[in-house]
Amino acid sequence: MPKVESIQDLFERGLRHLYDCEQKLVKKGLPSMIEAAGSSELRRALEQHLQETRNHVRRLERVFTACGFKANSEDNDVLDEMTKEGEKMIKAIDASEVRDAALIVSGNQIEHYEIATYGSLIAFAQQLGFSEAVALLQETLQEEKAADAKLTQIAETSVNPRATERRVA
Repeated sequence: MPKVESIQDLFERGLRHLYDCEQKLVKKGLPSMIEAAGSSELRRALEQHLQETRNHVRRLERVFTACGFKANSEDNDVLDEMTKEGEKMIKAIDASEVRDAALIVSGNQIEHYEIATYGSLIAFAQQLGFSEAVALLQETLQEEKAADAKLTQIAETSVNPRATERRVA
């Protein structure tokens, strides 16, 4: 890993981590979640977010170009750990209602990580004068916030009430 010596280095490294994160979500993370979802409403929301995430990858490529960086990914251990923990939890649950609740927990955790990271990178881009990058990153940040809100809404209005009905006496 190259040494980080400036805000620009930190910004570029953060972009590479997000690029890896979004690519992994497109290739494996979201398709696995879609396959495991029992709720059609949850499945539709995850499918929609998969389409958005494909756009996030392309948008990050535009950010790299706008900043004069090469579009490379750097292994994102944070996402790897969250994904691994989510997969373990989901495999341990037989009831689809409870599994859907666990999928939403996992999805919200990933969204919160992405929201925090995009927010930090926007602040760095503003400081560095990368105005095009700021606009592109803000667009993705809004989509991540909307995905998080959608998952929460699905949890509160349908998945969690159904999962609660499965209480063990």
